[in-house]
Amino acid sequence: MKESSSRLLTIRKDMQLTQVQFAKKLGITQNVYTRYETGKLDLPEHLKEKLHQIGVNLNWLITGKGPMFQELIPMDASILEDTIRLPISAEIAAGEPCEVVLDEPLGYLNIPRSLLNLPPPYFMFRVKGRSMEPHILHGDIVICSQTYPAPHELSGKIMAFRTHDGITLKKLFLDDKNRIMWLMPINHEFSPVLYDEDGEEIVMIGLLDIAIRSFNRE
Repeated sequence: MKESSSRLLTIRKDMQLTQVQFAKKLGITQNVYTRYETGKLDLPEHLKEKLHQIGVNLNWLITGKGPMFQELIPMDASILEDTIRLPISAEIAAGEPCEVVLDEPLGYLNIPRSLLNLPPPYFMFRVKGRSMEPHILHGDIVICSQTYPAPHELSGKIMAFRTHDGITLKKLFLDDKNRIMWLMPINHEFSPVLYDEDGEEIVMIGLLDIAIRSFNRE
């Protein structure tokens, strides 16, 4: 049995669910689920995302390291006493760039200042698309700092970029050997894009600070 399959079985047993119940929670049939649990099929990315949404720690699912479930850290309610009100400027693509609409924000959120690690000013966007799954999901709200170091210090960081077609969210990757940089999606179904820091086609506009995700909104 594949390790991911055995961990899938471990999750189901820990949640005290039958195959029928767990398959329903994942939005698939029991027959299909059984093929994943027995290792006859590799677990696809969209099911890893679904498992993440119900609280499974993806690092444990993939590597077996760390806790099985995501650990929630209790927060002091006093953080709500000092907030900053930010506009959701536009949708930012996790896929093809989104056209920017600056006339009217999509909404506003009051964000506790203590949650923000990077300095102001900030851009806040709503994510549209799947290219940054499973780390950043469609519908997430992301806050990006407009204050950040030079590109050569940002390899591996998730950034916001402006293109002629709109704005997009990608991970910056520095290829030292070939002395080039790439905008990398996390979801391997999408293709990387070459980045030229001296060019005008793609402009870096922010460094991801935090992502906010909503639940139980159906």
